[in-house]
Amino acid sequence: MTGLDLTTDVLVVGGGPAATWAALKAAQAGADVVLADKGYCGTSGASASGGTGVWYVPPNPAAREAAVASRERLGGYLDDRRWKERVLDQTYAGMNELAAAGRYPFPTGPDGTQLRNGLQGPEYMRRMRIRVQRAGARVLDHSPVTELLTDPSGAVAGARGYRRQAGGAYRVGAGAVVLATGGCAFLSGALGCNVNTGDGALFAAEAGAELSGMEFSNAYGIAPEGTSVTKTAFYSFATFYHEDGTVLEGAASQGGRSVIARALLHEKVYCRLDRADASARRAMRLAQPNFFLTFDRLGIDPFTERFAITLLAEGTVRGTGGIRLTGDDCSTTVPGLYAAGDAATRELICGGFTGGGSHNAAWAISSGTWAGRERPGTPCPSAAGAPHADWLRRAGRASGRPGQRARQMPTAR
Repeated sequence: MTGLDLTTDVLVVGGGPAATWAALKAAQAGADVVLADKGYCGTSGASASGGTGVWYVPPNPAAREAAVASRERLGGYLDDRRWKERVLDQTYAGMNELAAAGRYPFPTGPDGTQLRNGLQGPEYMRRMRIRVQRAGARVLDHSPVTELLTDPSGAVAGARGYRRQAGGAYRVGAGAVVLATGGCAFLSGALGCNVNTGDGALFAAEAGAELSGMEFSNAYGIAPEGTSVTKTAFYSFATFYHEDGTVLEGAASQGGRSVIARALLHEKVYCRLDRADASARRAMRLAQPNFFLTFDRLGIDPFTERFAITLLAEGTVRGTGGIRLTGDDCSTTVPGLYAAGDAATRELICGGFTGGGSHNAAWAISSGTWAGRERPGTPCPSAAGAPHADWLRRAGRASGRPGQRARQMPTAR
């Protein structure tokens, strides 16, 4: 082919938390790694543009049991305790590693102890990009993958794409491919989500992989009206009101969001975070300062003043479904293909309900680590001496190739 032609042990598709953890761990384990991102790795996506809580629980038996049990009812008891315990262990280790090796500047509490249950996206992803590059992974920025490649047996063995800034097509033959492309909330208006177009789900489906939990992926997040920040956790401290000022009974951020949705069909809904005491207010600003930027710019005190809210679609970014996993190493139903982060289903730890950051952020760290760490023994496609161009097949069916006219597809606009 004309253009860039590479071979590698592990190809990671994506550039967010799960992708960078996968690339980092694969490279640290001795694999040759290529990471291909359609944006600039570390700056695009839902995590890079905001902050997030993290499901970080020290290994105290009582605290761990409470954490494991916390969302079983909300998720319809469809989760798997073993996977939740694995994620708690790996997230605890990953966050501690980020503090030590990554030197992430976690804030400290009154006693001087670092608070490691939250991350500021821009700083987090800046440091993860640096760590990936220092580990020796090759990063292809502004290089969207357009389709996967398979070998004659149907196993995934690489990908093709297009280099938007450097120009020209590229191809990577790989011993394993990790899809860590994020979820899908395309054009919803939620912060950082316009680039979450569901690429990974498409690529996986084209290669024959199964999806799971997609019925749990119509998630909506709460945001101040006319804004894009959907940090829903703090709305657990909220009281919701009808337009006339009376309390909207049954409305809540957990278990009562459908009440808000029904009311929004015919009236404005207002909110006030009036159930947070003084200590909670201080802790909230310390944990998620970017949540308050919108209110500060609008001149609103969300703790004492009512403000109008809306619901923004977050699809599989906040929802649960994604590519079905079949093993502890985040393998899928297609050989050679692995999935991590929001591209993969989170049913294993969340059942039918996630609630946004916290669990999903922990899942990105954990699944990314597992998907990358277990791959180093996989040989490059060219290891047997045959040029991979001679036997790799293109799996794409949904006309994402530059210069190819899409069939019965809407315009980009």
